[in-house]
Amino acid sequence: MGQKINPLGFRLGTTQSHHSLWFAEPKNYSKELQKDEIIRYYIKNYVEKNMTYSVMELIRIEIEKDVDLTTMKIYILPAHADVFNKHYQREGKNLQPNLQKKFAYVKKKKDDLKTGKDIYVTPKFNLTLIKIDEPYRHANILAKFLSAQLLARILFRKAMKKAIQLAKQANAKGIRVQIA
Repeated sequence: MGQKINPLGFRLGTTQSHHSLWFAEPKNYSKELQKDEIIRYYIKNYVEKNMTYSVMELIRIEIEKDVDLTTMKIYILPAHADVFNKHYQREGKNLQPNLQKKFAYVKKKKDDLKTGKDIYVTPKFNLTLIKIDEPYRHANILAKFLSAQLLARILFRKAMKKAIQLAKQANAKGIRVQIA
């Protein structure tokens, strides 16, 4: 009986990078991790609701936190380049101000000694949308392709061969396909 290993953990540092890059004190680590997950959830929902015409698939979100700045890289698969550029100018640029409003927080109670009022701190976000040129190099895109093929009643061997062929055309280094 072989030992099971997490595929992402196995590839970290060699072929893939971490999805989050930040450090926190041990007492604040769980809060920062929860903020990280909330930001990912908010971005995913925003893209699904507001950018449906321009974004075909959200591939991954990388979050890097510094002391004053949070940098987010959102890797997406655009539906069409020209449609993506039009909708990005409208809806994509609204994402950053919405994030700043959503995640504004109270710094400390009675931080302003003169008035005794709470001070709201608006975090600084740097948001970058990155278009993916070769979608079939990503496993989740191939998995969705395979599921669509199987739902369309295509033979599973034919669907697997087509997925392998698409991955080879996208210059993937290797692929392993298993359907259960």
